[in-house]
Amino acid sequence: MKATADKLEKFISTVVEKRLKDPKTDESDKECLQQCQEVYESALDAIQKSVEDVSSGDFFKANVDVSAFSTNIDTCDECFSGMIDPEFQKFDDWARGVASDCLDKIVKYSNTY
Repeated sequence: MKATADKLEKFISTVVEKRLKDPKTDESDKECLQQCQEVYESALDAIQKSVEDVSSGDFFKANVDVSAFSTNIDTCDECFSGMIDPEFQKFDDWARGVASDCLDKIVKYSNTY
C-alpha cells in the first residue's frame, strides 16, 4: 500500500498539477482537474491511514479506508466521464485494481486472525 501512496503522489504532481498549470487546458477541464486533485489527496490520506490500520491490526478500519480510497478515485472518474483521456483512464484502471486487491488481501488476512 506504501507503493500505491507513492504512485498516487507522483500522479498528482506529474500529471494533475502539470495540466492545471498548462495554459492550453480549458476551464472545464481545470475544474475537473482541481476536483480530482482534491479527491486524489483525500484518496492519498485514506491509503496512508490504511497502512497504519494494517500495522496496528485494525483490519476493519483498513477495509473502510481502502473503500474510501476507491470512492475518491470513482469521484474523479465521474468528473472525466465526458472526456476520453488515456492517461487518466490508465491511472483509474490501475487504482481500481489496487483497491480491489487490497480489499481482498485485508479480508483474507483478517479471516486468518
